[in-house]
Amino acid sequence: MCWNGQASTAVAACGLLGCAYSAYRKEPFELWGCLAFFSLMEILQAFTYTVINSCSNPMNQVATLLGFLHIAIQPFFINAISLHFIPEVAKNKVKNYAYFACFVCLILMILKIYPFEWASHIPKGTALCSDRLCSVSGNWHIAWELPVNDILSVTIFGFKVVWAPYVFAAFIVPLAYGSWRFTIFHLLLGPILARLTTDNPNEFPAVWCLLSIGFLLLVIKTPVRSWLFVKTVWWIRGPVPQALGPV
Repeated sequence: MCWNGQASTAVAACGLLGCAYSAYRKEPFELWGCLAFFSLMEILQAFTYTVINSCSNPMNQVATLLGFLHIAIQPFFINAISLHFIPEVAKNKVKNYAYFACFVCLILMILKIYPFEWASHIPKGTALCSDRLCSVSGNWHIAWELPVNDILSVTIFGFKVVWAPYVFAAFIVPLAYGSWRFTIFHLLLGPILARLTTDNPNEFPAVWCLLSIGFLLLVIKTPVRSWLFVKTVWWIRGPVPQALGPV
């Protein structure tokens, strides 16, 4: 493992500094708030390194569970920033529905880790899945292991999607209301890039959280931000005015 708690602390500090600067510049809350959320996750990961591989340590198990809860809450922040990049009129029409979908996702994600006696468990080999609650060393970062049940999993073209509620709330919902540019950007620099850095399915979610700080800084502080806005959405005819924030 080439990453450590000090590195996570440094990345979190960079994220929080970027967050503070953006807040000082009165940037939209959904941008720096999302950055703050992922920076706090990196602080949690820095703490996790102090108890990593100690699966019998209660603090390891608590840190692992908090890491999972952070993932379950992520769709709220992903949708907040996705909604920022669609026209204001469209945003006001769909935001309540989007956040309701995130709330349902949160409940379903929690149900996925409840130890129902009647539900079969998913063996190790799928993201986050294992037979224990523990944070362990991955190829180069933290790997989260949780006992996950098989309810709410769906099979598409022969491929089993264990975390269907998360995929729906974090990617399908933003695509549905028209924030396709940010969703593509997020897919490429988030889960896809993270998966390319490791072949450990339990590690790539933690890597994804780490990379999120970098791509959110790109969104907030580079010209990439202006490209992510969409001027129209498919379900509202004609161009809709969208005030672009400072780039």
